[in-house]
Amino acid sequence: MADEKNADRSSIEIKQLLRKLHPDKGNHKDRIRRLNRFRNYISNKGTTPEFYDDDIPLLFLGSAAPAASLDDPDDVEMLAGLYGLLQACGTPSGEHDGTLKRSARHAMTLLKWLLLDWNKNSDAPNPFKTSFLCLNPQQYQYMGLDFHCDDRKGDRGGAKEEACQVIVLILTEHRSEDGEKAQPLIMEELITRPIAQQEFEIWLANSTSASVQEKIKKSATARQAELALQQRQDMLANKALGGGVQEDYDDDSDAAESDHDKDDGSEGSDQDYGDSDDIMAAFRKRQKNLRKELKQAEGRGEISAKQGVAARWEDSQLAREQRAWAASANRAGQHQSVRDSQDAAQEAAEREEVRDKLVGKDPLGLINDQEFDLRQVEINMAEQMEQALHDLQEEIQKAESAGSEELVRKAAAQKESLEALVERMGGLEMMENPQNATHSVLPSHPKFDPLLFLTLVHRKTSYDALMGSMGRLSSKTENQAEQLQNLVRENFPLFVRCAEGFEEFRRNSENEVGMGVHERIGKLEAIAESCAFQAKKSFKPLLDNTSEVRKVQSAISVLHRVAPILQVPSLMRQHLENRRYSQALKTFRRVLVVGDNCQIALLNHVKKQAEQCVLEARRDLELRLAQDTVSIDDLMGGIRDLSDLLELDVPTLPPSSESDLDPTLDGCFEIGGTKIQVRDYHPALSCLLLQAAYFSQGVKQVINNTDEACQRIFADDSDDAKKGNQWKYDVLDARVVATVKAVTLARRWLPRLLAVAQAAREEEKRRAAKGRSSTKTANMTALDVFVRDISPPLKNLVEHATFCAIGSNTRSGAKDVRMTFGQSANEKLHALIRSPLPPSQSTKVGKELADLVTLLSESSGSARALQNNTTSVFTLSLLDDCKSLGDSAVVTIEKRRCIYAFDVCARACSNRASGSGKFDTDTLSQCLKNLSEQLSRPDQCASEVEKGCELVIRRCCEGLASYVRDRGDAARLIAVAECADVLADRLDDVVRESMPLTPNTDTLQEVMREEITGLENVMFDEYLDSIKHTVSKSVKVGWLDKEEEDKEDAFPAYLSASLLAIVRCRAQVEQAVGEKIRKAANLQYQHLAMNTVANGVIEGICDEISKRRMKLRVRQADRLANELDFLRSTLKKFLGEEARDLLASTLHMVSSKAGRGRDYQGDGPDGLAGIEELERLGRVYVLCLGD
Repeated sequence: MADEKNADRSSIEIKQLLRKLHPDKGNHKDRIRRLNRFRNYISNKGTTPEFYDDDIPLLFLGSAAPAASLDDPDDVEMLAGLYGLLQACGTPSGEHDGTLKRSARHAMTLLKWLLLDWNKNSDAPNPFKTSFLCLNPQQYQYMGLDFHCDDRKGDRGGAKEEACQVIVLILTEHRSEDGEKAQPLIMEELITRPIAQQEFEIWLANSTSASVQEKIKKSATARQAELALQQRQDMLANKALGGGVQEDYDDDSDAAESDHDKDDGSEGSDQDYGDSDDIMAAFRKRQKNLRKELKQAEGRGEISAKQGVAARWEDSQLAREQRAWAASANRAGQHQSVRDSQDAAQEAAEREEVRDKLVGKDPLGLINDQEFDLRQVEINMAEQMEQALHDLQEEIQKAESAGSEELVRKAAAQKESLEALVERMGGLEMMENPQNATHSVLPSHPKFDPLLFLTLVHRKTSYDALMGSMGRLSSKTENQAEQLQNLVRENFPLFVRCAEGFEEFRRNSENEVGMGVHERIGKLEAIAESCAFQAKKSFKPLLDNTSEVRKVQSAISVLHRVAPILQVPSLMRQHLENRRYSQALKTFRRVLVVGDNCQIALLNHVKKQAEQCVLEARRDLELRLAQDTVSIDDLMGGIRDLSDLLELDVPTLPPSSESDLDPTLDGCFEIGGTKIQVRDYHPALSCLLLQAAYFSQGVKQVINNTDEACQRIFADDSDDAKKGNQWKYDVLDARVVATVKAVTLARRWLPRLLAVAQAAREEEKRRAAKGRSSTKTANMTALDVFVRDISPPLKNLVEHATFCAIGSNTRSGAKDVRMTFGQSANEKLHALIRSPLPPSQSTKVGKELADLVTLLSESSGSARALQNNTTSVFTLSLLDDCKSLGDSAVVTIEKRRCIYAFDVCARACSNRASGSGKFDTDTLSQCLKNLSEQLSRPDQCASEVEKGCELVIRRCCEGLASYVRDRGDAARLIAVAECADVLADRLDDVVRESMPLTPNTDTLQEVMREEITGLENVMFDEYLDSIKHTVSKSVKVGWLDKEEEDKEDAFPAYLSASLLAIVRCRAQVEQAVGEKIRKAANLQYQHLAMNTVANGVIEGICDEISKRRMKLRVRQADRLANELDFLRSTLKKFLGEEARDLLASTLHMVSSKAGRGRDYQGDGPDGLAGIEELERLGRVYVLCLGD
C-alpha cells in the first residue's frame, strides 16, 4: 500500500513537471525551479521513489509517448500538449535563432543525472536508464544534441559536457525497443550537423578512455553493416517489383527480332550469323546478347534495374551496356588454377611496388633525394606547417632588427597566406590527424591540393625552376606522341594487311546484289543526321543552361578564392564591436595584397571599406587611451594595437566639419584645461600625457574637496555650536578622510603611470634602434613628461597627505610642513587644521602614510629606469623627494604614536600602583609588543621608546610611594614585594619586548633597575626602621623596678613581648615577601627583617639592664643571667656580630653581679634549672622562631 502511494506521488510530480516544461507556460526561472524540485524529490534520502510502468516514458517524451505505453488510454487526451524532458532539452529559443532556451541546459543536466548519477552506488537497476536506452533514434532527435554539442552560444548554447556523456551512453549501450537485444547506433543518427559532430569527436578523444572509443567504433561498424544489409534488401525488393515491366520490354524486343530469325527456325548461334551476309542481323544479335548480359548482371545485383526513361548517364542504355561488358570481363578474368592466382598476385604486388615508388617521388622532378617521400610529407603536414610559420616569424624579427620594412612586409604577407591556408584546412589540429584531412599533397589522391603541395614541398623553389619543371612535363607528353609514332612504324605491315583486308571486303560488298553497303551507310548517315538534328533541337536549352551554369560556377569559384578578402570589412566590424582590435588589424592585413593599381572595382571597394574600419578602430583606440577608468591591461593592449595600426600606413581622412563639434574625431582631447593632440606623438607617449592630465586633475580635486569640506563644516555650525567641540571633531575626521583619499589616489595612479611610462620608454628605444624618430616627438620623451606633468602633482599629493596627517606644527629642529589648503580660513579653523591629530586618528593615518611610502619605494626603481644614464642630468630617482617627505611624516607619526601609547600606559600603571599597590609591568610589556607590531620604522623611534619605558617605570614607582604614604608597614611590605617581583622576573620580560624597538636594551634595563631598586631600598629601610622602633617599646624590664619579685612559674612579660614582636615581624614578612631574595644584599628579605628586629630586641634589653646595673641585686642579676642565656640560645641564628657581642658583655656583667664567678648558682648544682624552666614556659615562642 505504501509503494502504491509512493508511485501515485511520483506520477503527480512527473505531470506537474511536464506542465511547467511547456515554453508558453511560465518563464525559464519557473522551469528551472520545477526541474530542481523534481531532482530533490528523486534524490530524497529518506525514501526511494516508486514509478508506474508508464510514468518514465511519459517523463521522457510527454505527449509524444506512445499510447500503448500508457496504462490508461484516457491519459492520452488528458496529457495532450505536454513537453517531455527530451523536448525540454531541445526547446529552441523564440527570440534568438539557432539557440536554445536557457532552461534547456538545466534540463540536460537533470537528464544526465537521472541516467548516470542517480542510484549509481546501488545494485538495483536504474529504471530511467533502462527506459531511455530503448527509445528509437527519431525520439532522440527531440533533445537537440546538435545545439548542445556546439555550445559556443553562451548560456543559450546548451550543456556540452552532459550531452556528450549522454551520447556516449546511447552509442555504447543502446537496445531495441523491446529491450531484448542490443541495437547499436552511429553518431550520424544522433548528430546531423558537421560542426557538432566535430565538437563531439574532439570531446570524445580528450575525455574518454581508449576502451570506450573502441567500443563506439565497433558499434558503428555493426550499425553500418546492418544499414547496408537493409539497403540491399530494399534494392532487391524494388527490383522484384520492377522486374515484370523490364521482362515485358525484353519480350517485346525479342518478338520484334523474331522476324529476322524465322528463316533459321531457332534463336540462332554465332556461327549462323557468321555465315549470313546480313550485317544488320548480326548487329541485332549483338544487341540481344547484350540485353541478356544486362538481365544476368541485374540478377546478380551488379547493376540496378532500368525504371522509366533515363534521366542520368548512369541510367542510360549505353552505360548499362558498358557495365555489362565490364562485368563479363571481370568474370573472364577469374583464375582457374592456383598457379594463375599466384602469378596474378605477384604481378599485382610488383605493380603496387612500382606505384608506391612513383607516388613518393616529386612529380615535378625538382627533388631527387632518394630519402624524399611525399607520403611522409602527407603525414607530417601539421609539423611542417608549424615549422614554416616559425621560420617566417624569425625572418620577421630579423627584418625588424635590420630595419628593412620591405622584408618585414614580404615576410608578413607570406605568414598571412600560410595562416589563411591553415585556417582553410581547419587548423593545425585537423592537419595533425591524417584521417580527417580534407586536403592532400599526393597527386594521385582524390583530394589533391596544388596550393598545399607547392607550400609544403616547393615553398622555397624559385619561379624559374617551377616553369622549367612544367616544361619537362610537357616534353613527357611529346614523348608519348613519339612512342605512338614508333608503334605505327613497328606495326606498319599489320596495318597494311588490315587495309588490304578492308579493301577486299569493300570489293566483295560492291559485287553483292541488293542494297549495298554504301546505300546502307548512306541511309544510316541520313538517319544519324536526323537524330543529330532532333538531339540538337531537344538538348539546345539544356546545353545553353549548362553554359550558364559553367559561368556561374566559374564566378562562384572566383568568389571562393577571394572570399577571405571580401569578408574582411564584415569581420573587422565584428571584431570592433567586440573590442578585439588586434584581430581586426590581423584581418585587415588580408586586403594589403590589393595594390593601388588594382582594376577590380569590387576589391577596391572592399579595401576602402576596410580602411574605413581601420580609421574607426583608430578613433576607438584613441578614445580608450583618453579614459581614466580603463584597466591597465586594456590600456597596454590599446597602446600595442594603436602602434600596430599606425605601422600599416593607412591614409587618414581630411578634417571634416564634424571635428569642430567633436574635436576628438581629429585626436584632440581637453582634460582639466590641458589640450593634448594625441596624433602628434606615438601612442605610448600620447597615453602618458593623457593619463598624467587625469592624475593632475585628480590631485587638484582631492585638495579642493578637502578645503571645501572643512570650510563647509565650519560654516554650517551655529555660534552656539561653535562653543562646543563637535565641529572640531568633524574637521579632524575630514583630515583623516582626506589622507585616505590621497593615498588611495596615489595607490591607483602611480603604478598605472609608471607602466605607461615604461611602455613609452621601450617605444623610444625601439624607434631609436630603427632610426624612425620624428621631429614632433624628438624633443619630448617619457622622462620629460614624468618630470613636467607627473612629479609636481605627485609631490603636491604627498604634501597634502602629510599635512592632513601630521599638521604643520612639527617638533623643534624639523622643517615645517607646507599647508596645502586652509590658508584663508578662519583663525580657529586655521589653528585646528595646523594642529596634530589625536592619538586614535593619528594611528589611522599612520598606516595609510606607511603604505604610501612603501608604494613610493617600490615605484622608485621603475622611475629610475626611465632615466638615460648617459644623457640624463638626474642622479636620483624622480620619486626620492616624495619618498623622503613621506618617510619623515611616517617617522613623526610613529614617534607621536609612541608618546601617546606610553603616556596612556603610564597613567594606567600609575593609577593601579597608587590604588591597589600593583607594579603593572604587564601593561608596559603589552604596550611594547603592540608598538613592535605597528611601527614600521622602530629604529627611528628608539629614543621615544626608551624615554617612554623610563616614564612608565617612574610613574609606577611614584604610584607605589603614594600607595604606601597613607598606609602602614603592610603596605611597605607589599611595595617591597612588588619591586622584588619586578626585579626578579618581570623586568626581563619588559626588556625582551623592547629589543625590536631599541638597540640600547642594556642601558634601558640598568636605568629601570636603578629606579625600581631605589624605591625598594627606601620602602624596606622604612619598614625596618618602623619595626625596630616598635620593638624598642616592648623590651621594658619592668620587674626590676618592683620591690617584690614575680612568681617564678610565670614567663617574663618583657621576653614575651619581645619574642611576640619578632614572631609578628616574621609572619608579616613571610606573608608579603615569602622567600624572595634581596638583590642588593643577596639575602632573603625575611632573614634581613628577623636580623633587624632581633638586634633591636637585644639592644633594647641590654640598654635597659645597663641603665639599672647599679641597682641590681644578686637575685635579680641571677634571674637576668638565666633570661639572657635563654634569649641568646633562642635568637642566636638571627643576631648580628654587634648584637652578639653586646649580649655577651651584658650577660658577663649580670653574671658577675650574681656571683657566678665563684660558681654560685641559684637552684641546681649546674645552674640549668632556671634555663629549663624558661624553655618550658616559652616553648611556644621557641617553636615559632625555629626552622
